[in-house]
Amino acid sequence: MSWHYYHTVWFVMMFSWITNYMVRAGLSPVLVPIMNDLSIDYSSGGLIASALFYAYAMMGLPGGFIGDRIGRKKVLVICSLGWGMASLLTGFVHSFVALVALRFATGLVQGTYFSNDRPVVAFYTPREKASLGQGVSFIGLGVGMCLGIVFAGIICNYLNWRWVFVIYAIPSFVAALLIQKTIREPVHSRVNPPDASPGAAIQSHSRTSFLTFDLWMIYLAGIAATYGLWMLGAWGPAMFKEIGLAGHSRPALYSSMIGLSAIPGLMLSGWASDKLWHRGVGRKAVLVLNFLLAAITLFCIGFAFHLHVSEYVLGILIFFGGFFLWGLWAPLFSIISEIAPTESLGKAFGLNCTINFIGGTLSPWITGILKDNTGSFSSACWLASLLLVAAIFLILVLRPAFRFERIEG
Repeated sequence: MSWHYYHTVWFVMMFSWITNYMVRAGLSPVLVPIMNDLSIDYSSGGLIASALFYAYAMMGLPGGFIGDRIGRKKVLVICSLGWGMASLLTGFVHSFVALVALRFATGLVQGTYFSNDRPVVAFYTPREKASLGQGVSFIGLGVGMCLGIVFAGIICNYLNWRWVFVIYAIPSFVAALLIQKTIREPVHSRVNPPDASPGAAIQSHSRTSFLTFDLWMIYLAGIAATYGLWMLGAWGPAMFKEIGLAGHSRPALYSSMIGLSAIPGLMLSGWASDKLWHRGVGRKAVLVLNFLLAAITLFCIGFAFHLHVSEYVLGILIFFGGFFLWGLWAPLFSIISEIAPTESLGKAFGLNCTINFIGGTLSPWITGILKDNTGSFSSACWLASLLLVAAIFLILVLRPAFRFERIEG
């Protein structure tokens, strides 16, 4: 396979997402030590975990407008520097309020990043590789989550939780430099991206709004996906502690399966979505399947706590939960790029981010409350499963409703 510029875009974006999620997920393994250090309960710990997502959700749509105004590349560089600096400062806080404030600041820059990163990938990727491109470039989230959780546990064991955020700032600064050196600013009027295969084109649809019925169904369905993903991402190490696994590094290692699962999940889902698209089958077929299997897996995780399963069984279940939850994003983002007009793509991805992360803002907090009140994570898993089932209906009503024909742009 010959190397094209869009491959460079995919892998630079992947690396940047790795640093993004190392900073984001690094909190998870050290959340209990932080709670002990600050003498707070699980619901307050959930608020620390949720603070990033409140800001993240706020900045999705504004981020799209900012990118339209000053340029997407500039936003990507500033954001990478921003979350690196926020991570560095987090290592020096000594109060609950300051920690919440810095996690909120981290969310502001990370939320602005998403609505500019996805349009860049969509712009430079040929349409017949749309799902694979979105999937490969998005693998960085899972890899970053995996590395962030594993190394945070190790660093916390040998140093303390503050060093996690100091060390994680370094690759974030490297990501900003890579974006500055390699990414070209997309030109909205351009029809064929550089290095696109013959006949591939960025479609300029007749629809001029990023607020269509179909897009709203996608936005709302994504709430359940983000809810389930960050229930596992924020509380994974604590879930392993519930079944009796002691220490910081081992629970972190096992819970990192949620991040590791993104690699096969996104790649296989993206590949399958593109293959079916070539055969006239819409991308929502793969999307519905991922939602369904994710719901079933989270339901099983809920029962796993009642059955007192081993850490190996819980690790496998979390891996498959992550596999399906991550996998749904490749076809979901591709559908957005197909049905949203090119000139509004940043706003469409931005609003998607804003609505989706209602789930991210609520999930760690609600999960913490349910844990405090029931003594187990079971009810939280069952709630997440129920939300995913509801989301399936929202995806099925995408036009053509309850059918799976390919969308023709």
